[in-house]
Amino acid sequence: MLSNFSDPITSEQKAQIRAFAEAAHPVEACGFVLANGTVVECTNTSTEHDTFVISASESALYLDDAVASWHSHADYADLSFADVNASKALNLPYVVFNCASTEFYYFDPRQEAGLVGRPWMYGGYDCYSAVRDWYKQQMNLDMGDYERLYEGEWKQRGFTHFEDNFAAEGFVRIPRSVDLVRGDALLFRIKNKFTCNHVAVVEDPAANKIYQHLINRKSEVMSYSGYFRNNTFMVLRYGG
Repeated sequence: MLSNFSDPITSEQKAQIRAFAEAAHPVEACGFVLANGTVVECTNTSTEHDTFVISASESALYLDDAVASWHSHADYADLSFADVNASKALNLPYVVFNCASTEFYYFDPRQEAGLVGRPWMYGGYDCYSAVRDWYKQQMNLDMGDYERLYEGEWKQRGFTHFEDNFAAEGFVRIPRSVDLVRGDALLFRIKNKFTCNHVAVVEDPAANKIYQHLINRKSEVMSYSGYFRNNTFMVLRYGG
């Protein structure tokens, strides 16, 4: 079970969601968990078996009383990029039941996750989210939560989100020869010659430690040496 917050549903509610999901499989089941504890199943109006759409009328009926939205995945582990974006747009926790693994997965856009050990979810928990949260928790610096368009966009030539967004937040590029200080942002070109596709932050320059969240791994503090030092393309420092 992967989660960024305490378990939002009871074992009885999980059992109900699982029963709905297995009955609908391989089509995705969907619905809401209401404030009174009721788990309601909604009609999935999607014409695709691997997505779900709740009608506007059913959403209007339940959304104001909902404490979470739930749906099933036939085999896709964890929450998808679309799930994370929808959860953030609604400001509502999302619960996903995976029919293949029988695991539950959660995302709550309203709660702050710990820095170390968070699971990977593009748009929810990715390298920018990790660094953004680090600046908030460690330096009381509020940075914008910039829109991600699609998973894998960082592989495309012309992807300049990191350079553009950090510049907008008041960061300036400094020479790589300058001694690093805590809070410097590091932009990397990992397996890519054309775009900066990863960001980390200097956690402890004396100990040579950086904080980062790599794709499909848990966020961590690790040594800044070897591969990562060699693939650093740009160093940014907050200028206020």
